[in-house]
Amino acid sequence: MTWRYLGARLVGTVGTLVGVTVLVFVVLRALPGDAVTAKLGTESGVLTAEQLAALERYYGIDQPMWQQFTSWLGSLLTGNLGVSVDSGASVGGLIWSALPVTVELAVLSILVSTPVGIALGMLAASRPGRARDVGVQSFGLFGLAVPEFVIASVVVAALASAFSYFPDPGSFVPVTESVVGNLSQMLYPALVLSVGLVATIMRTTRSAYLEAQSTDFVRTARGKGLAPRRIRLRHVLHNASIPIVTIVGIQFGYLLGGTVIVEQIFALPGLGRLLLTGILRQDYAVVQSTVLFVAVAFVLVNLLVDLTYRALDPRARLR
Repeated sequence: MTWRYLGARLVGTVGTLVGVTVLVFVVLRALPGDAVTAKLGTESGVLTAEQLAALERYYGIDQPMWQQFTSWLGSLLTGNLGVSVDSGASVGGLIWSALPVTVELAVLSILVSTPVGIALGMLAASRPGRARDVGVQSFGLFGLAVPEFVIASVVVAALASAFSYFPDPGSFVPVTESVVGNLSQMLYPALVLSVGLVATIMRTTRSAYLEAQSTDFVRTARGKGLAPRRIRLRHVLHNASIPIVTIVGIQFGYLLGGTVIVEQIFALPGLGRLLLTGILRQDYAVVQSTVLFVAVAFVLVNLLVDLTYRALDPRARLR
């Protein structure tokens, strides 16, 4: 049953990635302008017809769209992600250098938000409708309602005023060079991202915890006189863990491609910033390959979450 389920999911994954590939390819070329105008700006207006045709041929945009797509798809199947028309660097190299920054930011955000979100969710569920529940849910609404770029802008402004902290893309310190220097740059954006994550995890934990508390086996455990702490952790939280694991996995997948604005504000050279730069400069190879890479990562993370779900809940294996 598990292998058949895994095979079905992999087939669905391939279909999803093909759809993402086609959608990104078409949408990117529907934007005004092209690689030539993005590279030369207003200077492209003084080019002769022969010069423009030569540049379009050089960038590969003189071919019909279907031919451009099949050429790009063929390169992908051979492991060639293309070359950036802006920097001349390999797109695979650009993604590989930006990936550790985004992964580290996502992991830090999850490590901060998961225990806090679970603790707040349990705190709210322990006294539903009381003052602590109202207070925690009010914080949750704040975290969900206020956009990340607003919180990030406020944090940067406050740090600049108090500590003369100004994000500089040229001064990023990898964790392999200095752990302290790296954390001093990564901790603030991770905390900004954690605000919304804490709210999401808290609300999921609260709902799952309240549902688990009302089950028969919890009432039986209380009737047997088990310690309240053991009931909360061993019975209630354990059975509420499935939706929590699911939402944490989904949020981690989202973070791999959803940190564009935060990375830009804090000048972090991650995948989000690479993608935004590629869009602004209409660097087709960079945008297409980065989006496809993020889509692959997101799908794989969700597949791992589903398998974890089935491992935690034996009932899911029978479906």
